[in-house]
Amino acid sequence: MTDITLDNRGVGLAASVDGPTDGEPLLFLHGLSLSRDTWQEIGGRLKDRYRVWTLDFRGHGHSDRAASYALAGYVSDAEAALAAIGRPAVIVGHSLGGCVAGVLAQGGDANVRAAFLEDPPWYLGQPGEWETSVFPKLFSIVSARQATWQQARAPLGTYLAFVADSPTPMGGIGGDHFNPRHLLSHASALQRQDGRCWAGGNVAGSVLAAIATGREFLCPVQIVQADPRCGAALLEGHEVRFARDNPRAGIVRYEGCGHSPHRAIAFEQRFAADLQAFLARLPSQ
Repeated sequence: MTDITLDNRGVGLAASVDGPTDGEPLLFLHGLSLSRDTWQEIGGRLKDRYRVWTLDFRGHGHSDRAASYALAGYVSDAEAALAAIGRPAVIVGHSLGGCVAGVLAQGGDANVRAAFLEDPPWYLGQPGEWETSVFPKLFSIVSARQATWQQARAPLGTYLAFVADSPTPMGGIGGDHFNPRHLLSHASALQRQDGRCWAGGNVAGSVLAAIATGREFLCPVQIVQADPRCGAALLEGHEVRFARDNPRAGIVRYEGCGHSPHRAIAFEQRFAADLQAFLARLPSQ
């Protein structure tokens, strides 16, 4: 694996590249408050065949902080990575990263071959949707504690105890559902993240509202929906709207799974298998 820094109009973006130089490129995009190493296990399953790229969005991981955390800024970060890749890539995005991947799939960019969207909050920027999800309360708790701990320069262990011991919508606590490396990755990401990314609790209005949800995808797309009873971002009925707007997009629901299938002990293997099956179905370049 090679770590590199990309320049996006003066914003330095941390990225990692692994796998054969002639392998088909995959670009992995993380969710809000995570970082590129959330994809370590999934990327490890694919790096023998594919050229695996992972990116830290602005204000996350080892990337620079930025003046703006609007959706357009995150999209431009992914576009900077696509420019560095320099040939058609499949984009795999979780949560915020899934929204960015979806926007790019709508754009007709020749370097976007296909997109695999993991529980994207696609409709949560529309009036009344955000408030029906688990995220307003969750973001309020996490952002408040993060602000306090960052000001106090709290050690990594404080963040680690928080992500491991906090209750989850799946039942139990984080440590019941995520392995120690994923817990450490999330803790480190929270410690580093720019707190302004939470947009003062108005992520729906400042980021998600910019998504043109009804626009058609112009490349193959697969959507993984977490279980709406377990804290999904793609709520009950949203899959119907997706299917109506994009009848050619594939949609699968993971019953009993929370918002992060790729990180969950019980669902990581299924997620990897579904991603590999999607990649195998794509037309040859």
